[in-house]
Amino acid sequence: MSTKNQTTLTTLSYAVLIGLTVATYQIGETQAHSLDISLLVFAIAIFKGGMISEQFMQLRFVKGIWRWPILIWLILLSIVIYTAFTP
Repeated sequence: MSTKNQTTLTTLSYAVLIGLTVATYQIGETQAHSLDISLLVFAIAIFKGGMISEQFMQLRFVKGIWRWPILIWLILLSIVIYTAFTP
């Protein structure tokens, strides 16, 4: 990938992360307290974690087992938090 494309992708990733952060902040400010809202914010956080691992930790270029620990951690964390907060 060329340097210009990489810079553009990084800038776009930052913009998406900032947009998602603002969105979750706005959701929190609405004072809506429901399981669906909480799961939406949680799903956004997991998505952001995946973006960070792929783009900024450069794991999308890694082959083999080195990519899996972060992805498995995100999945396990998701399962544990989901089971803790759902009836």
